[in-house]
Amino acid sequence: MKILFSMHGEAGHHLGTFRLARALVSRGHRVTYLGLPRVRQLVEDQGFAFIAFAEDLFSVTGDAQERPVAGEALFRRYTTAIVDGSLDACLLSARPDLLLCDSFLWYVALRALRLGLPTLQISTSLFLFDNALIPPAVTSLRPGRGVLSALRISLAWKLMHLRYLVTKRLASRLAGAYRAPLRMHHLTDTFLWVARQSGVRCRRNVTYRLDEIGPHLILPELVLCPAAFQLPGPRAKERRHCGDFIDFQRQEPPLPFDPSGRTIIFCSLGTSAGAYRQARRFFSAVAEASTLAPEWFFVLHSSDPALIGALASTANLLVVPWISQLTLLRHAAVMVHHGGLNSIMECVQNHVPMVILPCARDQPGNAVRAAHHQLALTADVGSITADRLRQLIGEAMGDPGLKRGLRRMQDQIERERGLPQAVAFIEGFTVGGNNEEA
Repeated sequence: MKILFSMHGEAGHHLGTFRLARALVSRGHRVTYLGLPRVRQLVEDQGFAFIAFAEDLFSVTGDAQERPVAGEALFRRYTTAIVDGSLDACLLSARPDLLLCDSFLWYVALRALRLGLPTLQISTSLFLFDNALIPPAVTSLRPGRGVLSALRISLAWKLMHLRYLVTKRLASRLAGAYRAPLRMHHLTDTFLWVARQSGVRCRRNVTYRLDEIGPHLILPELVLCPAAFQLPGPRAKERRHCGDFIDFQRQEPPLPFDPSGRTIIFCSLGTSAGAYRQARRFFSAVAEASTLAPEWFFVLHSSDPALIGALASTANLLVVPWISQLTLLRHAAVMVHHGGLNSIMECVQNHVPMVILPCARDQPGNAVRAAHHQLALTADVGSITADRLRQLIGEAMGDPGLKRGLRRMQDQIERERGLPQAVAFIEGFTVGGNNEEA
């Protein structure tokens, strides 16, 4: 079977799929990726074929600062390429028997449905829909018991939708917000326009929902996260939690230092640190904490060039623009991070206790779940200080409850057998299992 993956143009959305892709290849299937030019190198480094979409609109590196077309002109040309047959040609060039499409990329799924391609969605986050027991992942609300908790959670969903009406739907119309290839998953109006241009009928709560980031097609869906990590409560019937997909065969260069004999504190805000307004405060707190705790060796990953230029390595602080995370976690005593799902799962598999300081997106909800399952301590990144950070790291390092929680979660993940279940589901998926009405 020829299988085409199409994932959102951030590295984190791809990393969780590589183990699944390798498992499919080992079963004799042919795997190809379709995406923005910026992720070509990442995909090809893992040994997979890659098809670039809208390559003429981006530089070789795909970086926003180097785009030959930018702003509103880029958005208009990009959305035109979605509906004028350019995206269709990319989809058909792989001659796929099945498309595995990121839930963020509803426009790719809509065009695939138009072409009659069997389509499964993949989600790399725990974004949900209106729910009386599980609060929105974009909030740090912790569920409790009883009617009062259910009312608070229901109100949180209503307030979220009301806020998004202003900050996303109206803002996109009046101020041009989110009108960019990497952010357009928020745009309900563009979603409906692409659906009309594709001849696909869309009805809210029948063929799509409005979730925590925008429109979400109701299609059979694999969630690359263990069911054990989710909070207790009802879940959409079309979504299958399929364990974690940490790719231990991921190709990584060696560490730039010898980790032997060091108590390593790994600190990172992931690959999108430059997008977080709290990043500078976080990095400054880490740098100062390293001076307060000379017995620890801090590795600070800063993916934003503007921020890394303001930091300097010292005897017990190594500042790097990139690091082999899986390799480093085998030696880390604690990881301090933003609450990205990949980082949480990689820490679980390496039994590394965490301090989570969520910044945006689904990170507050991920932090709530990590604390609920006794995997991490959490704090407010907007008020973090060096003293408080040092205290949290010490507590996480010495807390036996976190060690037990990490072992318990790893055991639950192994019992779920997510990878074999996902492969079996994909292999059993047929055109009859597709959502033709979506």
